[in-house]
Amino acid sequence: MISHPVEGAIIALQLRALGTRDAYQLDRIDRALDELLRNPSDESTPAECRVRSAMGHAYETLERRKAITPCVALEGDYSEHGVVDQGYPVVEFREWLRMEPGISPAHRAVLQALAQGDDAEILATRQGLPVTRMRERISRARKSARQLWTASAGVA
Repeated sequence: MISHPVEGAIIALQLRALGTRDAYQLDRIDRALDELLRNPSDESTPAECRVRSAMGHAYETLERRKAITPCVALEGDYSEHGVVDQGYPVVEFREWLRMEPGISPAHRAVLQALAQGDDAEILATRQGLPVTRMRERISRARKSARQLWTASAGVA
């Protein structure tokens, strides 16, 4: 029997899988689903926390696998073996930013715009605010996100 929190986490991960075509994310989601199904009757943790924790553990597993097994091409002679893709931390942060329930909508909008490459001047112009006021908002959003990121890294 699957508990309601586990069922909610499974549904959330399945919806996330349907929304991506990235092989890395699909592999993480698959590993996270495996973790959730190891103890399907547990009702002690809410679905959102289960998803975040399972995705964190899946990330750790994939990173360990990359460290153990070098990534080599199956065809052709390539000189760069085991190259680490520098984009994964950005993908990880953007996914966390999208899913983190503790971030206010205003802070989320500011942080997402910054992650897309906007700066304080662009955001200030877009919102009709002085640049100094926008820098204050950016600082507060970053501080809030940093605290939540540290707290969620301790859980996962």
